Amino acid sequence: MPLPLLLALFLAFGLDPSGRLSVGDLPFREALGRAGEAGGGTLLVGGLAFLIGRVVAWRIAKRGRASSRVRRFYALGVRAVDLLSLGVYAWIIHSLEWPRVIRSGFGLGDPILVDDALILLPFVLAQLAGWWGVYAAERALRPGRGAVTLGRHLGLKARQSLGMVLPVAGLFALGSDLVHRQWPEVSSSPWEQPISLMLMGMLVLILAPAFVRLAWPTHSFPEGPLRERLEHLAKRVGFRCTDILIWDTNQLVINAGVTGSLPWFRYVLLTDALVEHLGPHEVAAVFGHEIGHIAHKHLHYFGFFIVASVGVLALALGPGEPILRLLPETLAGWWRLWATGDSTAAMLGQGVATLAVVGLYFLVVFGYLSRRFERQADVFGCRVVSCGRPDCPPHEDLDGRAGPRRGLEPLCPVGIRIFINALSSVAMLNGMKPSAWSWRHGSIAKRIEFLETLVDRPEVETRFQTGVRRLRRGMAAALVTVVVVLAVMAEYWR
Repeated sequence: MPLPLLLALFLAFGLDPSGRLSVGDLPFREALGRAGEAGGGTLLVGGLAFLIGRVVAWRIAKRGRASSRVRRFYALGVRAVDLLSLGVYAWIIHSLEWPRVIRSGFGLGDPILVDDALILLPFVLAQLAGWWGVYAAERALRPGRGAVTLGRHLGLKARQSLGMVLPVAGLFALGSDLVHRQWPEVSSSPWEQPISLMLMGMLVLILAPAFVRLAWPTHSFPEGPLRERLEHLAKRVGFRCTDILIWDTNQLVINAGVTGSLPWFRYVLLTDALVEHLGPHEVAAVFGHEIGHIAHKHLHYFGFFIVASVGVLALALGPGEPILRLLPETLAGWWRLWATGDSTAAMLGQGVATLAVVGLYFLVVFGYLSRRFERQADVFGCRVVSCGRPDCPPHEDLDGRAGPRRGLEPLCPVGIRIFINALSSVAMLNGMKPSAWSWRHGSIAKRIEFLETLVDRPEVETRFQTGVRRLRRGMAAALVTVVVVLAVMAEYWR
């Protein structure tokens, strides 16, 4: 999931429903000056990325290998570049009033799609500058997996990070522009923003698989014993997909993914390096992990969560500012003074505060939810390679060529160990320390530790699954309630 792009789209189009950032004439000369400042922000991102890339490449060349400290420095550096890209973009949108620069300063007005594309352009350029900067580090970190030219490196990054979401966002923006031109009164409704976001979320869930084949370098998984094993497994657990794909990364990435909420329009992707370096049972376990995301409807829930969360923020900061009605008059007055200020300091503060609030919310709430879902998919990955006998070995291979076609079986010790071995191999081959923490996945070490607690203890899994169900229901109820309350308040005080 390209979260930086989703946050950038929210910063650009989700926090200004009243169009305040586009209002007012701006002289062409001043617009050029602001465009130059925006370019300077993009160069700042590229400069940091180049510094990180050169430092990593130099340290690897000096030692002759990539130590765990260098890898950790690189991972932190990439995150810093992503955060700086979003921070600079928030400054460009709010402090430089970039929509006003495009629509008024350059005299473009509101042409269909053109203004939206130019508003998003600084973020795309910042992303390209960041990927270019860390290119030297990535080559040094993966010397044995084929030389990748700079052009191919940038192309792969752009296709992976932008390819699935941008085309869908473009289709949505086109439809939205046409609707607003035909029925301009729609823009004044407080329900317009959450309904638009809901429709866009549905479009991403439905259409994203169509752009996987166009945006990512893939080809159909070749016929053979391994494909037969995966297809047997899918039929056994009742999973349907359009195709199983090899994700061509030039042996650079060891990963897997699934996309598509509809069973007849869905793909499972396994990278070339993963299929090359993992055994057939481990590949099947990873394949089962991806099936687990579908079986537990994680994609649907993520779509709902993101759309509902953005809807809450858009309604809270939209026309009528219903949230301010709940604050004492003094605090509400200070908020309006700060939030509607036109000074550079006020606009910069708005951008930084917006990014901080949105980033912290997704880091804490979305991150926790994502880590729960990853563990749930891990358990499913263990289950698809389990034989159901708590006293195994000997272990029965349910997806061998002559194996029986039984349904999903309870966990067994060997099935859990197969998936643990797959996780360990992914960490080792990617050069990751098992203890390295990811805000979306947690650490490999903690995931393995949790899976080991499930051996011969079915009650532990039962408690875990019950806790995840309660988390989903409670969070969904809270988000729906807040969206409805804010929308009603906005309509009442409009």
